[in-house]
Amino acid sequence: MRMLLKVDPIDSFSGTFRVPSSKPETQRAILVGTLAEGTSRVYNDLRCDETETMKAACRALGAEITEHEGFLEIKGIGGTLPDIRRVVQSRGSGLVFRIVTALASALPSPTVVTGDATLRKRVMAPLLDALRELGADIESIADEGKAPIVNWGGGLKGGTCRLPGDISSQFITAILFAAPLAEGPVEIEVTGEVYSQSYIRQTLASLTDAGIKLAVSEDMRHYHVEPSHYQTQDVTIHEDYTSASYLLAAAALFPGRTVLTNVYGDSLQGEFAIVPILEKLGVSVTFDEDTLSMIVDNPEGSLCGDFEVDVMDCPNIVPTLAALGAYVQGSLKVTGGRLTRFHKASRIEAMAAELTRAGVDIEVLYADGVCDGFLVRGAQTYPGGVTLSSWGDHRIFMSLFVAGLRMQSANRFSGFEDVKLSFPSFMEEFTKAGARTTAVEEEDAPAGAVA
Repeated sequence: MRMLLKVDPIDSFSGTFRVPSSKPETQRAILVGTLAEGTSRVYNDLRCDETETMKAACRALGAEITEHEGFLEIKGIGGTLPDIRRVVQSRGSGLVFRIVTALASALPSPTVVTGDATLRKRVMAPLLDALRELGADIESIADEGKAPIVNWGGGLKGGTCRLPGDISSQFITAILFAAPLAEGPVEIEVTGEVYSQSYIRQTLASLTDAGIKLAVSEDMRHYHVEPSHYQTQDVTIHEDYTSASYLLAAAALFPGRTVLTNVYGDSLQGEFAIVPILEKLGVSVTFDEDTLSMIVDNPEGSLCGDFEVDVMDCPNIVPTLAALGAYVQGSLKVTGGRLTRFHKASRIEAMAAELTRAGVDIEVLYADGVCDGFLVRGAQTYPGGVTLSSWGDHRIFMSLFVAGLRMQSANRFSGFEDVKLSFPSFMEEFTKAGARTTAVEEEDAPAGAVA
């Protein structure tokens, strides 16, 4: 019997909450530590299911990773890649699958890389084709162009590969991490628009700090990587702005003052865009460097006006913006989100379908025949009392959870267990604000409710 989470509405949202550390920064730091020779330390790391999956994969590659209070200690494998001959489990992490698949090309022996049912549906063909252009010997075990794969190893030769820029930045990140291990220089040519450039910048910063010799064109369509050795480094992980967006959205829906801690204030993350977006909506956001905190003042608790946001470089906050838009008295138009159709769920369509069920006036927008954004005309509140589906995507659940807090009666949600993927303390943080939740069996849902 499937369990749903019943969530009662709240009257206010204020207090002090802790923002989780960055998942992408943690994952990249673990990778760099794994590929370096010597010992690296990663301070203020995020510990969630998807970083655990990255650690498990890196241990399979030969790294020794020890967890301490407040930091990780990583003894890397250096330039000598082990003969592992094993299956590496990526579970639901697209980043882990894609990077390990690329790194396995440089291993001396065969490696199978697999994942769960959600991952096996995701697009992988462009990455596999690009790795083959660089000399990799890869086969899909089941459906062509998808996980699981067997990488027969034998080393990357180098050369030039081509990738589309409008499916996943993780393809570029994966090859950038593997390229220094190739026998010769690697050139990456990206076709079309390059979406989610902020994630590529995070990768480039990690590689540059680790001593990798690389160059990138101004338009981020051309990359050159020389064979080079990863160097050890100690890094401190900053806040995760995708996770922060749920707390910030809740703060924008109710009058009051909210303080978010574990906030350094400077970030390469594209999802930092949530801060200026809130400011345009009339919410005051200030940073306190001494206390590593963000102060959010929202005296009115009312979002009014007509706004337009391009999310080409911040796709992970698309569901959050849909939740916010439901309460903008006026309109919120979001464009540039076509890449989200390749995520765990087609996030624009998912949020539009579920918010429509709750009575929100939201319209999916298309560009060139592709789902690209939405237009939402909000209201002060909604009746609530509906059952909403996460579509198997934890970011859909967290965004719908926030939207439901200002409705008139309790809603029920599927997929609440999946917050452990990136924001394990999600329920704990919202409980501080007075949110009351109860796990109920699906059969107890009201007649006619659909999940």
